[in-house]
Formats: sequence, structure tokens, C-alpha cells
Amino acid sequence: MHERTARGWRTFFLVVAVLAAGGVAVAAATLLVGYVWASAAVEQAGELRPTPVERTIVPPPPAAIGMAPDDPLRLEIDLQEGLFEVRPGPPGAPVRVDGQYARGYYDLIEEHVPAGAPGGPAAVIRLRPAHSFLVRLFAGAVGGDDDSHNELTVTIPRELPIDLRLKLRAGESRTDLGGLTLAAADIELAMGEHRLDFGRPLARPLGRMRVDAGMGEIRLRRLGNASPAMLDVSARMGSLIADLGGDWSADVVADLRFAGSMGELRIDVPDDLRIAPDSEVSAVMGDAGGLPPGMAADGAAPHVRLHVSATMGEARIRRYPADVAR
Repeated sequence: MHERTARGWRTFFLVVAVLAAGGVAVAAATLLVGYVWASAAVEQAGELRPTPVERTIVPPPPAAIGMAPDDPLRLEIDLQEGLFEVRPGPPGAPVRVDGQYARGYYDLIEEHVPAGAPGGPAAVIRLRPAHSFLVRLFAGAVGGDDDSHNELTVTIPRELPIDLRLKLRAGESRTDLGGLTLAAADIELAMGEHRLDFGRPLARPLGRMRVDAGMGEIRLRRLGNASPAMLDVSARMGSLIADLGGDWSADVVADLRFAGSMGELRIDVPDDLRIAPDSEVSAVMGDAGGLPPGMAADGAAPHVRLHVSATMGEARIRRYPADVAR
């Protein structure tokens, strides 16, 4: 009986060893095939080398693309895997893209929708990978990639009415929308270090703004210069710090919603901005501070209504002196 049991265990361990060896062999074969395929694709695409680019996307004035003076242009900017800057341009200038990108491994796409077509007028700027992640990774390893092969700057003229759809992912970005004529803004910042600033007041207060932030270090600065009537910000797996400084419109009570999960969520509020008494701060499986003291004494001062929530993270609202430069 004992001998039969021993034979059974030997058979079991033998089967396990064969399966394990087979799994290792399959994994090794898969890696070899992937290596051969990736190296062949890199050889065909050539060296990962930046290519200079200078493009005029939308020529001025708006009438040149069939826009009425007050019609907003839907401008979609979708950039990933690089160093990016979005900034205002001088009056009368076109929407431009300047810099460099790794042509052959990425496609820089420009699309236009005329004013008479559904969804028009619209302009799209998109930088997207032309090969799989494995091929790009292999090309970077072979060429000593320094993560700076994609460096693009998008310039937007201040006087052009814009419905902005901005996506900046997997990289580092610096965006200043100060002084632009924005009808709406829908912004996604993810997987990297991103700064979104309003360096000066917009041409007119922004009605609606949405910011979707994820897996990174995100900073929003001088949101008061955008003066959105409604702001919806969500953040995941990282740090988001939002500064409410700037020139807020006193005509409406801005409704600001911040939701964070698995990270730090901090709202910095200047002491000359009133916080509506029905504002709220909450946390689920996390830590949340209460509403800060020190409401603005001036009854005519602009004020905001805050809804701040955290899930598996930390939420804080912090006052700072309004005369301190941020």
C-alpha cells in the first residue's frame, strides 16, 4: 500500500516537473519570437530619430475656414508619450504645431471638418503610435532612448473662439490657457507629470470645464482666471493640487466638484475668496479635513461652492494669503 502511494506521488511530481519545463520552454519561445518580430519591425522603421515639424493647422481669420465671428472652433488635441506644451499665441496668429517627433514610430495627424459639415467647424491634432509598445520599447533600447524624441508645442491664438478637447497622456506637459477665448474645455491629463495653468484671465468667463486626471502628478493653477461656472475634476492614483487663485467673476457662485481616489487631493484657496456655507468635504476609507476658517470678510467678494470627496485617499482644503504669489 505504501509502495503504491509512493509511486503515485512520484508520478504526480514528474507531471508537475514536465508541465513546469514545458511552461518555461513556451515562455522562452514566446520571448524569442517577440524579439525577432520587434527587431524586424525596428529594422524596417529605421532609427528612432526626431524629425522637425512646423505646421499651420488653422489659418486666421476665422472666416477663412467658414466660421462666423462668434462660432467656436472645436479644437481637439491628443498627444501622448513625450514632452508637450500648449500655450496662447499672439493675436492674428494661426493654430500651429512646432517641435519634433519620431516619425516612423509615431504619426502626427491633422484633420479638418468644414463649417457646413456635422460637428464642424473642427480641427484635430493627434500624435499616436504607429507601432506596438514592444516595438517602441525595443527601438528605444537599441537607440539609447532619452524619452525626448517627441517634443511638441501647440500655439492657440487668443482671439479665436475655441471649444477645447485636450488629451495629454504618458509624458510631461505644461499648458497655459490664459487669455484664450474658450467656450468650453474638456481636458484629460494622465500617466505623467502635468501642469495646467491660466496665467491671465480668459477673454470671457468659462461656462463649463472638466478635468480628468489619472496616475500622475497633476497641478492646476490660477483656476480663478478661467472663472468656470461649473468645474468637475476627477483624479485617480496620484497627486492632484488645485489652486483657486485668480480673478473670479463675482456674478455667479461657481460650483466646483473635486473627486479623488487612491492619492492626495489638495485644494488651495486664497483668503479673499468666499466659500459657500453649503460646501462639503468627505472621505470613504480615507482622511478628509473640514472646511477651513477665515471666510472673506467682504460680502461682495466672489465665492465658490466646493464639493470635495476622497476614496482611499486624502482630501484637504487649505487657505493661503491672497497676496502671496503662487
